[in-house]
Amino acid sequence: MKLKLRSLLLVLAGTAIIYSGCKKTAATTTDPALTPSVVAGQVALNIDQSLFGGLGVDLSGGLSSPTTFAVHTKGKVLQTLTNPDCSLVVDTTMSFTGTANGGSATIGGTFKFSFACTNNVVSGFSTADNLTIALTSPSLNLSYKVAENLTLASLNYTDPNANLTLNGSLNSSGSYQYNTGSKRSGTEVFDYTLTSVIFSPTLGDVVSGSATFNTSGTGPKGVWNYQGTITFKGNHLAVVVINGNTYNVNLITGAVS
Repeated sequence: MKLKLRSLLLVLAGTAIIYSGCKKTAATTTDPALTPSVVAGQVALNIDQSLFGGLGVDLSGGLSSPTTFAVHTKGKVLQTLTNPDCSLVVDTTMSFTGTANGGSATIGGTFKFSFACTNNVVSGFSTADNLTIALTSPSLNLSYKVAENLTLASLNYTDPNANLTLNGSLNSSGSYQYNTGSKRSGTEVFDYTLTSVIFSPTLGDVVSGSATFNTSGTGPKGVWNYQGTITFKGNHLAVVVINGNTYNVNLITGAVS
């Protein structure tokens, strides 16, 4: 498992670009009501991107050793995760500050996980991280909270490339304020509960499993409030059900049919 802690500030910068693009379509004060079809594509892409390279851990590398995360104090490395052991528990705070979109970006919060072992071989892990993300720029102010509470296990711990099963929750909520143009503000929430989600680290694809979700939003990006389910079908496809209607979503392109 590559528990690779990404450059979160780069993710933040990308988020800011998305919001900046939305501003161009927010010329009026009448916010669009997003249809279930549009939201179905958003919720499926959101969870897929979270599992394969979003904030926090990257699940795309199989059950291999973590590669970049380490615990530091006063410039000294206390514990690296290059060779994790069965008793290792990491519970630490993190803080990043940098520049993005001509302004400042900060990320802070807690990151906790522990390894599970079978016959003294790492066979999974559990994680609970809570991050607060803030961006201040001439064009946009953004505040976000992201939480992951996940338990992962290998279906064959002797094979580092074996499929993995995942259960738990992914949650994000935030608000944004445009500082130019319409100077509008908005909010959005995405909450997921995952059940027996199985994915292939070699293919970077969710093979099977399901998730329930709640999502809502207000502001120039749109207005919506939906609950539903996602069923993963493999081959980068998922079926999303909202209000009894079924939507087939391509997890690569986001296309809905």
